[in-house]
Amino acid sequence: MEKTEQTVAEWYANHPISAPHILTKLKANRGSLDDVAPVDLYPYDQDHYDGLEANARLANNVRMKPGDGILDVCSGLCGPARWYAVERGVDVTGVDISTNRVDGAKELNALVGLQDRIHPILASAMALPFDNAQFDGAVSQESFLHIPDKSKALAEVFRVLRPGARFSFTDWVMHTPLSDDELAQYRSQIACQSLFSIPEYESHLKETGFAMINAQDVTHVWGDILAKRLQMYQALDAEAERAGNPSKGDDFLKMYAKFVSDVQKRRVGGVRLTAEKPD
Repeated sequence: MEKTEQTVAEWYANHPISAPHILTKLKANRGSLDDVAPVDLYPYDQDHYDGLEANARLANNVRMKPGDGILDVCSGLCGPARWYAVERGVDVTGVDISTNRVDGAKELNALVGLQDRIHPILASAMALPFDNAQFDGAVSQESFLHIPDKSKALAEVFRVLRPGARFSFTDWVMHTPLSDDELAQYRSQIACQSLFSIPEYESHLKETGFAMINAQDVTHVWGDILAKRLQMYQALDAEAERAGNPSKGDDFLKMYAKFVSDVQKRRVGGVRLTAEKPD
């Protein structure tokens, strides 16, 4: 694992949302962890922007159908993967570089009986341990910002997709240049390795071999979503500590507040991209 990837893995090991935190909240609200269904986890395990609706958009974009094999890049605790498996009838292989996330995902999958449908694997997005043309579709949500070499990761996704398959994902983008000091802040506090602009993403996807389908600027929608997430993180910080996960502390919360402000000012933002591997 590269040093930068190790930094990201360590950052996620201290994330406010973790499997112990989810299980603590679930047990407190249900009274026990007996007979938990996947839908019971939905209020707690969707650690991405716009929740279940975001899952549905990506599923539609890659044309998921029952029996498909789907790759989830940087799958985290596999909240979206469980939704895809249950709501779209697909099998999901997730890759993530955080042992904390992979182990937590396996625990949550087993809790709801999806351990045979969802397969979290500890691996780098820049060196996927799969055969060529193995998957019927691929997804990712707000994760490529953490990848040191995005072009290499895009090439790996292209390689493992079958001809005609689609990759749909969301990620942070940079609308106006940030100073070196600001980028260093994002790197140290949020483990953001680099940011593309939307045109740069389109260019890199085309250079990889993808045929572009759609690039949608979602910055205006993210402004409100992220403001609410900041409030959530502020509330979760103490809860995370009680669940055995260290507090992110004031520095993280201040940096996240800057991120929210930068999105609302359209300095940085978000994009939803869908690209297809030609037949």
